[in-house]
Amino acid sequence: MGFRIHIRPKTRAQLAAIANPESANQPEALPWVLYDTVAWTTASTTSGTYFGTVQSDKTLGNMEGPGQLPDPQYFEIAYWGCDFLDPVLTAAAPAATTGPIIDIGNFLFGGRATWTFNISNKRVGPFPLTFMHASGGPTGFGYTISGTTNRVEYGNNGVFDGGFCVEEAIVIPPKLGFDVTIALAASVTLSTSPLNVRAWMAGVLHRRVL
Repeated sequence: MGFRIHIRPKTRAQLAAIANPESANQPEALPWVLYDTVAWTTASTTSGTYFGTVQSDKTLGNMEGPGQLPDPQYFEIAYWGCDFLDPVLTAAAPAATTGPIIDIGNFLFGGRATWTFNISNKRVGPFPLTFMHASGGPTGFGYTISGTTNRVEYGNNGVFDGGFCVEEAIVIPPKLGFDVTIALAASVTLSTSPLNVRAWMAGVLHRRVL
């Protein structure tokens, strides 16, 4: 990812204060990623709401409570991003125009997907989903040398540059409702259905030390 780490010198006294909290409710600051996943059905789903529920499968989402942070947590948003969890395709070549790249293209351009952040009934957006680049994914190289060998295909939402930079301009306080809506102008055809699409927010989580 294209995250930037700010290196700031600290005195020994400052480091000691960070490592040894003076009270149980003293906040600590940690790099964090909040993420949630919605399954999209081909030729059917036109919108998905993220962060509103608690996922039992923590590979799909890590919210502690539905639609809000527990007290006394605060989250400073640094980046927004979106991942398409489309499995790698292995198919005979040449093959029909299906696969991860076609799915992502249909979603982003055919469906004109947008991202809207909502907090306390206040909207930020909508913005084109093309700005919300992927957090990572498979990288490499492959090729087909004949019409009978298999082809391998995968795709990602843009380059891994950290996503859309919010730069801590938005802070989510505890016990205040928030969510993200990803919406399409119309439903799109997907070769993988349902297709898991993950929304994420990277930033700084402030929580109790103890």
